[in-house]
Amino acid sequence: MEDNRIIECMERADYLLSNLMAVKPGEEVLIAIDPETDMRMANAIAAAALKCGAEYNISMMPIRGKDKATIFPKTLEKAMEECDVFVGMTTASGAAIYNNRLKELINEKKLREVSICLRSIDNFTRGGALADYERVHADGERLQAIWRGHKKAHITTPAGTDLYMEMNDMEPIIECGIARNPGDAMAWSDGEVSLGPVIGTTHGKLVIDGPICYYGCPATPVELRVEGGRIVEVVGGDAKICREIRRQISEVQDSDNIAEIGIGLNPACLFNGDFEEEKKARGTCHIAMGNGFYYGQPARSTVHIDMVQYNPTITFDDVPIVKDGRMVCLGE
Repeated sequence: MEDNRIIECMERADYLLSNLMAVKPGEEVLIAIDPETDMRMANAIAAAALKCGAEYNISMMPIRGKDKATIFPKTLEKAMEECDVFVGMTTASGAAIYNNRLKELINEKKLREVSICLRSIDNFTRGGALADYERVHADGERLQAIWRGHKKAHITTPAGTDLYMEMNDMEPIIECGIARNPGDAMAWSDGEVSLGPVIGTTHGKLVIDGPICYYGCPATPVELRVEGGRIVEVVGGDAKICREIRRQISEVQDSDNIAEIGIGLNPACLFNGDFEEEKKARGTCHIAMGNGFYYGQPARSTVHIDMVQYNPTITFDDVPIVKDGRMVCLGE
């Protein structure tokens, strides 16, 4: 049977590059894939680049697996230095945007980037991909302005999370589907604002009842005890996921580090068990363990693993931000 979903891919890719990333004639678009990338998506991005009058290059890197997700071949890192637009589309090789060299180039405003990593064709064409991104981005700017300058975060959830952290002095990062200028970053589908905690300050109980990057949805919520900014005990929950987190912490340096707090803003995202879709869903919270370089931390682990929590209540310096999954700071 003929696969007609390429039509959806081409329509979304054209909207993404021509509108949300404003790719211009003569620019260089670098597309990073691995052997498990859905080439319907990658080829649609390449075709959209040509339609914009840009050059493209598709670079295939090896499958890394979750324990070395942030490591790029040196040739790919060199290619990034010459491109204007970086498109990360690795499916089995992890969250490529957490490569340290890529973050340096973003900070230097040498390129703009979009992460389409660990995403399926459904992420690319449906659910959150169909949002009004001008509106989502406007909400991101509002949340960033509210977040700016606050220091103390407190997160609770019905599942049992009771977590405290001191947030660093960086500007809260908007990833809300628009990246038109050098130094901008987005994902697809998208919709979040995030920041990193000060190393060593996060403490309390973290209970994960939503999907976890690489590990899927826990059959029973996973409880982690956090002290001094690190996961010091995997208390219990889904037995398979608990075993894997314990293994990861014992084998992968700094993977126990608490790296990020992110708040989802996209009202079109689906609750379908996919962590990339659900972590962008409006009113969810995700906490990441591992590499925090993207968020101004010195920790440079080779993993970055997002963990989604449902119906959070979040305060910044006792100011209500999210209440039971509603964005009260935005008037909900």
